[in-house]
Amino acid sequence: MTEAEMLAALALVSDSDSDDDVGGGSIVAPDATEQQVNLVRLHDGIPIYLWRRSISFLTVREQTVSVRGVSRFFRECSNVYMQNFWSEPILHLPQDARSLASLMEMSQRLMEQEEYVEGTTVVVKLGSGVFEVVGSWYDTSGSMRQKTLSIPCDNLFIVGQGMGETIVDGSFAVENGRKISFEGLTMTNLSGRGLVASGAGTKVVLKNVTVKECQSTGVYVQYGAKLVVTDCHFHENSSGVRVDGSPTTARLTNSTTHHNKYHGVIALSGAVVDLMGEGMSVHDNGREGLYAIFSGATINVYQPCVLNDMSHGNKGQNIKMVNGGIVQQKESKK
Repeated sequence: MTEAEMLAALALVSDSDSDDDVGGGSIVAPDATEQQVNLVRLHDGIPIYLWRRSISFLTVREQTVSVRGVSRFFRECSNVYMQNFWSEPILHLPQDARSLASLMEMSQRLMEQEEYVEGTTVVVKLGSGVFEVVGSWYDTSGSMRQKTLSIPCDNLFIVGQGMGETIVDGSFAVENGRKISFEGLTMTNLSGRGLVASGAGTKVVLKNVTVKECQSTGVYVQYGAKLVVTDCHFHENSSGVRVDGSPTTARLTNSTTHHNKYHGVIALSGAVVDLMGEGMSVHDNGREGLYAIFSGATINVYQPCVLNDMSHGNKGQNIKMVNGGIVQQKESKK
């Protein structure tokens, strides 16, 4: 068999494998896993270097789901590919998976492999277009949230092609102390929230992200989670950003929250929100711009962002404090 013939044959095998569920894989011959590897000999009459080269053309999904489970020999052939992958771990949608859910499952499976080094960030690159979230998630109150995907693993960096270019139709839930970053995309959800961050140790970072047209709150942060936002926009949601409970915190820099049905930014029951940057603006919301309610809830506005200028044009009050909530101007924060 020539090199070209073998590559073509393997390509046909790859194309015929339509199982997209992580955890599946090819059928293993009865004695395949017992074979000893000798990379200096032929394998099934084909030179070893051709097997290695052919396997290098497969996607990371095919490597992790199918090839590495066939036999010890194929795992050895795949090792070089996976070593290169872990030097700069990047997954692509739609190339490496057919849905957001399957891509999350693949990320989880990769992080369970022995080659994974704890704390390594896996980059998930989304292409242009609309990516729909399918399924539901139960929040801490037991309520079922439609079109919501709970991210199953830690240390993911989800990056799109830019706001308006990559659109996620549905919601992400980040919980259980996970640390997830999003950049360069738009989130929208006509049936619920755009993003939920929940639980002590949980941290969500947003950069160049738009959250819009959500039936409920654009971003909801609760139960000790932390939100860090830079150059983002929250508009035409129920409320823009809601931060609930101590020691929950949020920091928004050079971002806007506007034309939401109710509030621009709301802090409740001990939550602390820091607003900063000359580009920070809360305006033209249906009710309050900045709303702090219940004891300990605090919204700090740091210079050069000026409190009485940055919250304006809201149909209710630009600044509202209820039952011990505080909204205050502060010196610049280093």
